Amino acid sequence: MRFDNLPTSPYLNIVFNIIRNGIIRSSSKLKSSDNEGLKNQILAETFNYIGTTNESLWIGVGKENISEGKQSREDIYFHLNDENHTRIFFVEGKRLPKYKTKTQQEYVIGKNSFGNPSGGIERFKKGIHGDPNEISNNGLIAYVENETIKHWTDVINCSIQDNFTIDEIITKKDGLTNEFLSIHQFECESISTYFNLHHFWIVLNN
Repeated sequence: MRFDNLPTSPYLNIVFNIIRNGIIRSSSKLKSSDNEGLKNQILAETFNYIGTTNESLWIGVGKENISEGKQSREDIYFHLNDENHTRIFFVEGKRLPKYKTKTQQEYVIGKNSFGNPSGGIERFKKGIHGDPNEISNNGLIAYVENETIKHWTDVINCSIQDNFTIDEIITKKDGLTNEFLSIHQFECESISTYFNLHHFWIVLNN
């Protein structure tokens, strides 16, 4: 299979556990009526508390990472406790559905008010988010505010198939609740490798 043996990171499982535990701890604070920025902030603060009190490895978590030479910023980032605060994992948060709509999504592709790409998957593919030269695993968090996970899985996968025909659709991770994996090819200049996106979906419409 063309996606076998993608590079991984020694920190991935620790990051995943921070995210899983953080989602559980934040569940009572997250409200569908809150804007996306507040939801991201609540999660980032909780992730940071968990990561920086981890006895095995200190991992800090911040909100709205800004990289040199880039116009956009990632919603949440994980970093090491070294001199450079080395980034090891980036996360983009998206509401399902898109704000002020009942059916639309920009989880895969979209345009912001300036006409620039706003899709979650799209931004990672184009290198607008993340670090294509160094990091081959990143994340997306979905705030599911109406319909079901099954509904949005179908919508998202149809959009992936329509827009990124070479990519792998999202599939459920074995034995895990509301976690998915998809695999994509970068669309960056001089970069043609593949990367993993790890999806964590939070249901807020109960």
